[in-house]
Amino acid sequence: MKCEFIQYQLGAYSAGELPPESSLYIEKHLRTCPACQAWLEEVQEMARIWQQPELELDIPDIPDMTADIMNEIRQMPPLYKRQASRMKPKDSRKTMIAHFGLAACIAFCLFQFGVFEHLGTGITQATEIFSNSVDHIMKEGKR
Repeated sequence: MKCEFIQYQLGAYSAGELPPESSLYIEKHLRTCPACQAWLEEVQEMARIWQQPELELDIPDIPDMTADIMNEIRQMPPLYKRQASRMKPKDSRKTMIAHFGLAACIAFCLFQFGVFEHLGTGITQATEIFSNSVDHIMKEGKR
């Protein structure tokens, strides 16, 4: 854990951004830890690479495409029109059938894995009460 903490702080240490007490703590650790010394050398090498002016790399000239991209953006419809067209269901019947199919699949899986087993007696009682109520209403309606 100690080395991880030191290695995490080495970037700020090499840039001179740490308070003096933290720097002393890191220096004390660096005297006894070759792994952290190697890590510091790597951090310093990376800092040197980043601080150098552009290296001579064979990078081809990239054409400026800003104007073309901006023209494409200007030709796009306003955002609110694009969002509104996405929100309208294209075929609500197909969507409804897909939702019912998905609900049936989920219900099947829940029954298959026994999620509703402990609710079985409660469902049976509720069904019995409901059917008795319906029977009662039907009998009174015939009078």
